[in-house]
Amino acid sequence: MDNHIHLLLQLLKEEFQYNDLAQSNRDNCWIMAVAFSLYKETLTPNGDKPTHIVRLVLRTTDETGTNDYVDGTDVYVRLDQENQIADFVWEDLWAEGPPIFHGGTIPDALRWVRDLAEPFYIQLRDPFLTPEQWIALNGHDKDYAEPQFKDDQERRQMHDRRRP
Repeated sequence: MDNHIHLLLQLLKEEFQYNDLAQSNRDNCWIMAVAFSLYKETLTPNGDKPTHIVRLVLRTTDETGTNDYVDGTDVYVRLDQENQIADFVWEDLWAEGPPIFHGGTIPDALRWVRDLAEPFYIQLRDPFLTPEQWIALNGHDKDYAEPQFKDDQERRQMHDRRRP
């Protein structure tokens, strides 16, 4: 994994992921998908300029199972590869208020992430659950496959109809 991606993912996981289901029967929260792009705007509040805009989607598991609806937002980071530092910029833009992508489906969330860039990280299954917890909460022990997008399904159906 590229070093800047490793730095970025470490920063995001420290900020957004937590494993609280086993301790308090609250919930687990993990990063489901992440994409990033260079920040190209020239106007910057307070003189702090991020190097990248990061689009991420969070997913949760509670005592009833893994939620099929997810939230996502854009965060701004400054990556300094030379000094091995990654930090947030303009936290007030995303820390306050509702997420940009709120309560959507997994396919819609992945499509939204891809509007910025191709994700470099996708984790559809709760990384904190043991196999036993996964079976108990979700009723099966299969990995959750990345959903097919509606456009892809429609294209396949059109192709299948054309076959003799």
